[in-house]
Amino acid sequence: MYHFRIAWLAFAAGWFTSSAHGQQGGWIQDQANATMCYWSRFRAATLKDTVYIDGGYLYWVRGMIDGATQQPVPDTNPLGLIYKYNFSQPFNASTNYSSILTNEAKGAGVVNTAPNYYDGALLANDDEFFLYGGLLDHSDADPEPNGNAVLEYIASQYGEAQTNFRPGFFNKELSENVTRYVAYGGAANAPSENKAWYFGGYRSDSWGPLYQSGSNASYDASNVSDTLITLDMSSQQEEFWRNASLPTGTRSRANPSVVWVPVGEQGILVVVGGVTYPNYTQSSQLSPNPAQSKKDGPSFMGNIDIYDIAGNKWYQQPADGAPPGLTMGCAVLGTAADYSSFNIYYYGGYDGLDLNSEFNDDVWILSLPSFMWMKVTSGKPGHGRAGQYCVTPYPDQMISIGGFRNSPGDQPNCLSSDNNNPPGIFQVYNLTSVRWQDSYDPNSWNNYGVPEMIHQMIGGDFGGGATMTTPSASGWAQTELADVFATPYATTKLTTYYPYASSGPGNATRGESQGGGGGGGGTPSYLAPVLGVVLGLAFVTAVIVAIILIRKKKLLRRKKDGSQHFDENGNRVMSWIKGQPDGKAPTVTTSDETQTQLGDLESRGVTPIRSPGHPHTNYIPEMEHAPLVELPDTSPQLELMGSMHAPTSLTTISESNRNPPFAPHPETPHAVSTPTGQSFFVNTASHDHASTTGSSHSPPPQFASPAQRPDSPPLGNNDAQFHSIASATDPIPNRNAVVSGVSGLSDRDAGHLRQISDATVSSARTGESGHTIQPDNAPQQPSSLSHQVVFEPPTSENSSPPLPVSPPSVDGTHEGLDYMSLSHRGAGSPLRRSVFREDEEDLGAGAGADAGDAPERR
Repeated sequence: MYHFRIAWLAFAAGWFTSSAHGQQGGWIQDQANATMCYWSRFRAATLKDTVYIDGGYLYWVRGMIDGATQQPVPDTNPLGLIYKYNFSQPFNASTNYSSILTNEAKGAGVVNTAPNYYDGALLANDDEFFLYGGLLDHSDADPEPNGNAVLEYIASQYGEAQTNFRPGFFNKELSENVTRYVAYGGAANAPSENKAWYFGGYRSDSWGPLYQSGSNASYDASNVSDTLITLDMSSQQEEFWRNASLPTGTRSRANPSVVWVPVGEQGILVVVGGVTYPNYTQSSQLSPNPAQSKKDGPSFMGNIDIYDIAGNKWYQQPADGAPPGLTMGCAVLGTAADYSSFNIYYYGGYDGLDLNSEFNDDVWILSLPSFMWMKVTSGKPGHGRAGQYCVTPYPDQMISIGGFRNSPGDQPNCLSSDNNNPPGIFQVYNLTSVRWQDSYDPNSWNNYGVPEMIHQMIGGDFGGGATMTTPSASGWAQTELADVFATPYATTKLTTYYPYASSGPGNATRGESQGGGGGGGGTPSYLAPVLGVVLGLAFVTAVIVAIILIRKKKLLRRKKDGSQHFDENGNRVMSWIKGQPDGKAPTVTTSDETQTQLGDLESRGVTPIRSPGHPHTNYIPEMEHAPLVELPDTSPQLELMGSMHAPTSLTTISESNRNPPFAPHPETPHAVSTPTGQSFFVNTASHDHASTTGSSHSPPPQFASPAQRPDSPPLGNNDAQFHSIASATDPIPNRNAVVSGVSGLSDRDAGHLRQISDATVSSARTGESGHTIQPDNAPQQPSSLSHQVVFEPPTSENSSPPLPVSPPSVDGTHEGLDYMSLSHRGAGSPLRRSVFREDEEDLGAGAGADAGDAPERR
């Protein structure tokens, strides 16, 4: 839950930041975010893979910190920004659209050199554009640009290489007889021809400054501009503007859609829609002549104006099945793969007379050269819009940006959305399937296919092959126009920049082609994930190598210092084996330090288990001049038992022999095994007593499975209590065998054996009556240098509780106390019997004498 909350807060912070970055003005106290409501009357153009959007009416909905929202408010763009949308950015219905937009300041952020324009156009090729025409807010405080001033943006260079080239905004001047005081026209760009056009529109009475409708009617754009402005960008930095009047029969209008079509030598311009006497040119928002406008509007859909660029000539061709008169719609082109048909898609708009009327949400297609209209998609009531801009990122897709809805009330309505999603500022439409899509994914696209309804009307299929290549009803109005359509365009001049690498999550798929056109080109969909995996593995490998090198350096440094830090157990045992006394009485030391360097545990951040504290002792050799031999352990495995009231940890002698707890020493001729684990004893004399040093010629000791002792309850059974081993009835041991504590490793054991500690060790033991018990004579065993360890199975007479494993007294006294210190094993713990025996011959001279005559050993 905690991580979920952190992730939600991070998402909310990023969303609010992007929203706050989008709204440039009008922020108030306690406002948390802002969401785009609608955006209209802006001017836009596409440069390669990026759409530039400038000015217009942009409204935001304020989101308050208490969750409430307020009425839409305008953003007057006080920072003088131009917005950019790159086709690599995916989106869907729930996208916060301000998050996929970037921006750039115009005129170095100086507002009066690049004020916010309404309407107008961006006239462009693939490398630059000019911000032309439009209206301003009237202000006496800020000076406005001159009538012949124009702002240019250069994104990249083309043509001859230029020295000291730099991209950005530049102030330029228009050519003679061209003015920027025009608005509400229609624009078209032809990057393959390095040309752009601005058709018709409106101007003021004086051809002077234009402002939004206000109290001074002389500044209103109320007069038709019968002109065609041409921008020739063939030579960068030497662009040329030309103003030409429209011929009789070609009527100017407000906000038509102009589409460049690759037909003829340089292409043609097709003008669709538009309105005369629109309501939005007046401060009253009422058309000055609605009757004439209603008569003219449908004719702009039924009679298509066409301009042949190479021949500089206008034509008009009637079209069948035209929709009603519309303005402020948007139009894009879909071209058949074999260039047998050119299909102009027209979306949105309204009649230009009544803002309270229902706006258009249908999609219509005008197919050329048959000049037939067909509605291919019916819209939804309340979803229509006008004033949007449409672009084609891929041949089969159209993106609609912005627009506004009808306003039956006093307040503007945000663009509609579904399922409580943000207003649909961005929409995507599939030109082949003629359906709206839920999302746009740069990785999913295809070549254009002629829609089924269209190729059923004009013949052919998805890939083209149209059989109707002339106007169906009336034929060509002018034979010269037929010649223009018969002249193919040099398609080698056309340049495409798709596909685009996605900057966000996508489905990495492409739609199947719905015709013979085949699929689009581009990088394989698997390239991005493969590169991601390879680069990710390279990064992980680099991190691992760095860790290994750092650890190796640490290990080398520790190895260098390791000569001063030998394993303590190894030093103690090797000192005993080599017979090098340190000349001091043994000192008992206890360490509770935790060893933190154990193999590779340090690299894993693991602390080894700490064993209970036990004495560490330096030993004096028992037999300095005796040859070193192996002491095989032939005794059965025994249970280890301490105080029954204390926690007990058990291990077998065989396991201890298998894992001696000391490190190897390079000077020892015997092979000493290194422990792989540790065994721990609680309330025992030592946990090192079962270590074995084996030579290469000695076979490993064999152990018999011990039988359960009758006096030893199963593990966990603590019903029996034994207070002293002296109270047990034991048989008299074999007098031919003597008991030794050679295998005991504690310092107090060694002290008893050497008569340098608390008590003197005798070879005889005292019975319960106080008499000395002498060993019986026994047959001599064969002479051997190896010690023999004999296990005496318990009988009913000598049953005793389980004994802790610790070296017994040498004298074999039955009732003598264990030589281990009482303080070490705890008061009240039971005494124990020795289970280790030695041959008399192994003890040298006097081994067979009476116990009282036994020589003392040092």
